[in-house]
Amino acid sequence: MVAHSDHANESEYLDADILFHRTLLEASGNLMFAALGDVIASTLTGRTQHELMPRVADQTALGWHTEVAALIRKGDGGGAETAMRQIVDESDQAISHIAGTEA
Repeated sequence: MVAHSDHANESEYLDADILFHRTLLEASGNLMFAALGDVIASTLTGRTQHELMPRVADQTALGWHTEVAALIRKGDGGGAETAMRQIVDESDQAISHIAGTEA
């Protein structure tokens, strides 16, 4: 993702983002989480196809992705969960902003 972060609205970044999330979901060992891979891929693809992704990736969100991976490598599940929740919350806020439904 980092390698393509200057073109976050293009297919290479999308592919890397989908791979990141699918890898985490499948590595969880939880079949229900793994099954969410298609839902996440669809959401990310929709954001890209409908031009809802910025041209340059949000560096904070990109940092959270890097942090999640590092925390998992260190065995810090709680820290990884916290960072992952930040990613999900940021995505939710971005979509709400675009949709004009912010609280």
